[in-house]
Amino acid sequence: MKFSYTILPERRLNMLRFKGSVAVQDVLAAIQQFWADERYNPEFNGIVCLEGVTTRAKIEDLRGLLEFLEGNRKSTGGWAAILTEPKATALALIFKAAFQGSFNLEIVSDWEAACRYLQVDLPETALAAKR
Repeated sequence: MKFSYTILPERRLNMLRFKGSVAVQDVLAAIQQFWADERYNPEFNGIVCLEGVTTRAKIEDLRGLLEFLEGNRKSTGGWAAILTEPKATALALIFKAAFQGSFNLEIVSDWEAACRYLQVDLPETALAAKR
């Protein structure tokens, strides 16, 4: 699994990217790393790019992620998650249905839909990653 993120203060936007095979524990560790960045602002909107990501997670694994995010409430901006693989998308939709956290989440299939949901222009860094 690979994880990276970009914070664009001028756009009030966070972008997180995952690649490879991702477990729930990987996501938890990545979120903690992201939140620890001094530039992190909980009011910014965010896009989580999980294009092409596969997962070893099961439905029961989602409980830990739900409890972590609902318990910490460290984000208040809107978030869009981009998923393209069937199993990861199905788990994300189940997660969204169960989530009672401090931010709104939308599950989408591409960058354009994520930007439309958040009402932001497509960031240059997203365009570069699509090439």
